[in-house]
Amino acid sequence: MSNQELEQQLLSLDLAERIRILQLLAQSLTVPSSQPSQTTDELDLISDRTPEHPLRKIPLTIPPDFDEPMPELWDALGQ
Repeated sequence: MSNQELEQQLLSLDLAERIRILQLLAQSLTVPSSQPSQTTDELDLISDRTPEHPLRKIPLTIPPDFDEPMPELWDALGQ
């Protein structure tokens, strides 16, 4: 596999997968090869303890009257 093909495959992954790969690569550069490195499951456990975006999976619902005019609000602001 060429570097370009590998790069295209990596960029096609979702953000969480790219972060996991980045962590593995960074760890491989800093940890001596004689020490066992963390597995991807261990990295998942670490990242799951402190989610950066806890509201990301909550569905967003917009009420049907969201963009309707509110003349009473403008009147109150004008006073």
